[in-house]
Amino acid sequence: MTLKFLFPVIAIVALAASPAALAQGRGGGQGGGQGGGQGAGPPISPPGQMGGGAGTSDYARGSIASQRGQFGRDFAADRQLQAAQYRQHSDMRRAEARSLAQAARSGRALPANSAGKIRSDLKADMAAWRDEFTVGRTDWQAMRDQWLVDKDNLSPQQWAEQRARWFDARDAWIATNKDRAMARRR
Repeated sequence: MTLKFLFPVIAIVALAASPAALAQGRGGGQGGGQGGGQGAGPPISPPGQMGGGAGTSDYARGSIASQRGQFGRDFAADRQLQAAQYRQHSDMRRAEARSLAQAARSGRALPANSAGKIRSDLKADMAAWRDEFTVGRTDWQAMRDQWLVDKDNLSPQQWAEQRARWFDARDAWIATNKDRAMARRR
């Protein structure tokens, strides 16, 4: 035989033997080979599963399944708690603002130096609203420009009224943007 003839025959025999050898290495044979269908080395179990007993894998599946979605549940519970805390804090501050405005309307004189404090309280109320509802820059700037004028432009009585009216404007904004506000609270 010549070398020209022998080389193609060897190549054909090698190719014919390859599928059987490959199948054995990939677990195609009856024993699955050394790799047990995973390549070289012992079989690899999914995370949380050790060994091959039915009890162990059932336990691991239950353990992993119980962890699924826990982050989402924790996040939602935390978000609901934050929203409840915001509402409670906001309700107290609104009641305080309305009480002070009512006192000013009824003729009670407010200390001359209280204008700065009332304006500062209004600014804090607005910041809490902005953060709670992720108010966009345009809405924030419009509210800020309308409600947070220069401290010296208003008397303490007028600042008390301004702060009380701002809560009404904020509630109107929330009502208008209810879908967005509710999505943020979830």
